[in-house]
Amino acid sequence: MTICEWFRGIGLALALLVGMSASVMAQAEPVAVWECKDFIHEGSVLVTATVDSSRETGMITVAGVTHHTQFSVEGFNRRWDFGPKDHPTRYAFIIKPDGTGLYYDFSTGDQQMKASEVMKCRQRKGKREQ
Repeated sequence: MTICEWFRGIGLALALLVGMSASVMAQAEPVAVWECKDFIHEGSVLVTATVDSSRETGMITVAGVTHHTQFSVEGFNRRWDFGPKDHPTRYAFIIKPDGTGLYYDFSTGDQQMKASEVMKCRQRKGKREQ
């Protein structure tokens, strides 16, 4: 193998690597962003919920901490499930069609029927929605 062939092979490998990285980044680009505030005392945004382009995953960001989630639409509701690897559905965040955001914490083992937090959410318009 000549030095030119070696560099040509490296260039092809780099092009493939860059292409794969761009593909992964595009897949994680949010297609929907929801901002949620306290239901009664609307102040600053408490929770930001996003849906990735796959429409199967997303993120919940609260108090500067981002949680990677599984995303689904159940009936009319949007739902983000998250938690540690050994219990990925320990927490749930649900947004109803009227914009009501409901946070559930299942860490006690009891199936909660009542949300521990209620918020008012609005979908932020992004590049794709305009």
